[in-house]
Parts: sequence; C-alpha cells; structure tokens
Amino acid sequence: MFESLLSMLSQSESIKQVMSELWPAWHKVWMFGVVTHLLILVPSWYMLEVYDRVINSRNASTLLMLTLLAVFAYLVMEAMEWQRRLLLQANAHRFEQLLQERLFDRVFAARLSMPDFPAPQVFSDFSTLKSTLHSSALLSLLDAPFCLIFLGAVFWIHPALGVLTLVGLLIQLALTVQNQARVTPLMKLANEQAMESQRYFASISRHGDVMHAMQMLAPVEQRWLQSQHGFLWQQTKASELAGRSAAVSRWLQTMQTSLILGLGCYLFINGELVQGGAMMIVASILAGRVLAPLVQCVGHWKTYEQAWTAFRRIDSLFAGAVKKTDGLVLPPPTGEVRVEQLAYAIPQAGKTQSEVFIRQVQFTLPAGHVLVVAGASASGKTTLAKLLVGLLVPSSGRVRYDGVDVYGWDKVKLGPHIGYLAQEVDLFDGKLIDNLCRFKTPDSQALAEVIDLLGLADWIQQLPDGLETRIGQGGIPLSGGERQLIGLARAFYGKPRIVVLDEPNANLDTGTERTLQLAIARLKQQGTTFIIISHLQHVLAIADAMLVMRQGQMIRYGKPAEVLASFQQEAGKVARP
Repeated sequence: MFESLLSMLSQSESIKQVMSELWPAWHKVWMFGVVTHLLILVPSWYMLEVYDRVINSRNASTLLMLTLLAVFAYLVMEAMEWQRRLLLQANAHRFEQLLQERLFDRVFAARLSMPDFPAPQVFSDFSTLKSTLHSSALLSLLDAPFCLIFLGAVFWIHPALGVLTLVGLLIQLALTVQNQARVTPLMKLANEQAMESQRYFASISRHGDVMHAMQMLAPVEQRWLQSQHGFLWQQTKASELAGRSAAVSRWLQTMQTSLILGLGCYLFINGELVQGGAMMIVASILAGRVLAPLVQCVGHWKTYEQAWTAFRRIDSLFAGAVKKTDGLVLPPPTGEVRVEQLAYAIPQAGKTQSEVFIRQVQFTLPAGHVLVVAGASASGKTTLAKLLVGLLVPSSGRVRYDGVDVYGWDKVKLGPHIGYLAQEVDLFDGKLIDNLCRFKTPDSQALAEVIDLLGLADWIQQLPDGLETRIGQGGIPLSGGERQLIGLARAFYGKPRIVVLDEPNANLDTGTERTLQLAIARLKQQGTTFIIISHLQHVLAIADAMLVMRQGQMIRYGKPAEVLASFQQEAGKVARP
C-alpha cells in the first residue's frame, strides 16, 4: 500500500514536488524505525542473559548491569518513537502548507466550470489525507516490512519454527488481500452514495423557503433518507467485514504464539533446540512480533481506505487542472475586445462527444463601445459572458484584449481593469465597503465616484453603520435590488476599461434602471467598453452594436437598428400568406 501511495503521488506534478520536499523527513522516520524495531528485541535479549549469566552465576551485580542496560535501551526506544511521531506531525503540517493554496485554486477553478462541483468534499478529503500522514495508521504501514527482521530471528533459532511462523504470515497476508477485495467495492459505493446524498441535501437546503411554502419538505426528506440509508447500509456491511477480518487476525496471532511455544518445547525435549530451553519462549515472542505489524495494519484498514479514496479524488483534481502559468506583465488594456471563432464545450460522462454550448462566435468591439447581447433563455449568453472575462477556457478560438489572449495577461494586473456582474449577484460576508472595493484597500476617490455614479449616498447613510455595515453571506439581509446595486458598484469601481454585465437590470425598479443607463453612458464617454446581456430598450438607445444568439450560435450582429429591422423583415415574411 505504501509503495502504491508513493507511485500515485508521483503521477501529479504538484504533489510530486511536495513529496520530494517531504521525503527526507520520511527517510528519517524510516531509519528511526529500524533502530526502534531492533530495540524491541531487548526483552528477548534480557531474558536470555538472565537465564544464561545470572541464574548460573547467581551474580547480583551482573543482574543490575543487565537491568540498567535494558532500562536505557527502553528509554532510547521510546525517545526515538516520540521523535518519529514529531517528524510525522511536522511532515503533515508541511504537506498542508505546500498544498492548501494550490488546492484552493484548483477547487475554485473547478467550481467556475462546474457549479455543482463538491468543494466541501475535496476539503474534507484534504483534511483526511493530512490527518492520516501523522497518524498511527501510517506508522503501522511503515513498520510492516520490519516483520522480516523478526522472521529471520525465528529462523535462526530453528528452521521449523521459522517455517511455522512463515505459514502464519502467509495466511495473514491472504486474509488481508481477501478483506481488501471484499471491502474496497463496498467502501467505494458507500462513498459515492454519501457524496450524492451530500450534494442532494446541499441543493435542497438552498431552497428551503420554497419547499416550506409549498409543503414539499416531506417527500423531499423521504428521498434524502433513502439515499442516506443506502450509504449507511454499504458502510455498515464494509465495517462488519473489516471487523471480522481484524478479529480473525488477532486470533491467528494469539494462536500462533502458543503453537510456536508448543513446537519449541517439543524441539527442546528432543534435543533439537541447541540454544537452550529459554529459546522456545524467545521464539514465541518473536513469532508474535512477526504478525503484529500486519494485525495493526488490518486494524487501521478503514483509515487506509478512506485516505486512499481521498487521495485519488484530490489527485484527479490536480491531474485534470490546466497548469497555471505566470501571465505577461502588459500595459492596462485600452478596452478593445476581439472574439475569434469562439467555441466552448463540456465533455459528457459516458458520451463520445462533448455537449457544445457556444460555437463560432466572432466580433470586434472598439474601445468605448457598448455591445448588447440578446437571445432566448439557454441560448448561451451567460456562458459567453464568462468566456469574455476569462472565467472559462475556450474549447477553440480566442478572446483578445488589445490583440492579446486573455490568458496571456497577468490576472493580478488585469483584474482592476475588468468589471463583471454575474447573473446571480454574489456578495461576500464582510463589510459593505469591502464588497464595494473588491476586498482591497479602499481608494477614497474611486469609492466616492462609484457611490455618486449610482446614487448610493442616501441609501448608505440610512444603514446602521454606513459603509462599515456588515452584510451576511450572499448579501443577507439586503433586498434583491440592494444586492444588485452593490454588485454594479463593485463592477464599476475604479473605472475599469472593460465591463461585462449579465442581466444588470434584474431586481431594479424603473428609476434605478434609468440611473444605470446614465451610469453606463457616463463611463462610455470616459472610454469604458461595455458588453451587456439585456433586453433593455434604454440600453439599446446608447448601444453601438447588438449580438443575437440562438442555441449557442451568433445569428445576428450589427448596429441595433439594423438587427431589429432584420427581425421585423423576417417576421413580415412569415406573416404574409
């Protein structure tokens, strides 16, 4: 298992780099383990010396010195064991430090492309893996090969005793392999059902008010309980099999100790145990130590399964991620946007072809121009908006600012020059001023300008603590219109050169829509480029271009008046008999 773990770790470049830094400490743990397992033989050595030297010579001084040496060896053994655990803890902490930032980036990127991506499960997996790296389960796994030391010692005492011990070891290994073959599929199925149950609960809990209002809770709860029962049944069955295997392993270890003692006594009676009668006791102790590491591993098998499953999920996340490269440090964009043969598709599980959301979209928008994107629901407008700001990686084609691919920019440098309002406005737990200023150090002039731009001064003064008012996660307890205005202010903060707005008029009344139109017109005069997904007639009045989409394709593009006229002509042809 340990070698397989290292092999899997090396398959991911990010984790491979981490493991190369952690390996020196693991090597120390291994070397300390060699010493501690040799010192485990001290009781057997002490027993032999007492029988051979003390009892025959009846010398108390010899007994005292042997006892002092044994006590010193025990102290050294415990000190080194304590040091091994400290090294594992430090390694696990280092593992967390090296990977947690990259893991956050990978999960964040995955959530952008897959909104239902189970982020909590990934972080739970990471915690599971980290705790395993400094647990007694890992020590047991590292200690397993040391059983060969004790097996060699038993063979040295007598080959027959060694063969009997080896047979017990092989039986133990067979039981372990059989247990893994039976438990692994059950644990895999249980984990899949558990994740599905968590996803289902997360999805229904977001809409608790709807279910409560229409009395949908009882049937939905029944469905959740069914999925939960399936997970618990699989987990219980796997635990029963693992517990049964652990019990058999302990029984085998206890029985083998007695069998070795009995065989040793028989060999001594027949004069074949040349080292003396004490060796049959030593052999029984050593035989028990041969099986002890495997028994401990079987006892920790559930931990290994959970860590292995957690690792595979995290490894697949790293392996499937696009390698992050340092962006080019370029001058701020002027606002020119050029889209070249843009297409976007997501591979579908169990299908040979990907599901295409966007295909063959292309246009050029000069700096300071306003583009309105229209189309029916599910026509690909929101996906196009995410592609335009670099949230999604195109399957083909390019989105360019000033002729440079969006992915060629240093995102830290580009971010302040981009404004984006998603279809569902996301506000974050914190102060109002933090949400307005993008959680950066506030620029008083830029803040005053955006408050004036959207006419927010009177509303902010009515809040309990003004700009210092804390808002909950998602903008609770603000109204939909207030959340929309904060999202717009955040998008306009700092006079960005390129602004993409997805349904910016949602939840706005007529007066606030007029304020939004004036704000767009004002920023347009200052050179800001706008791409607005909306059907607002007021916005069309100041728009320079209009793009109409249908089923992911661009079916019209041009000046708003010309596009609307083409639709009217088409409707007229259909209306004529």
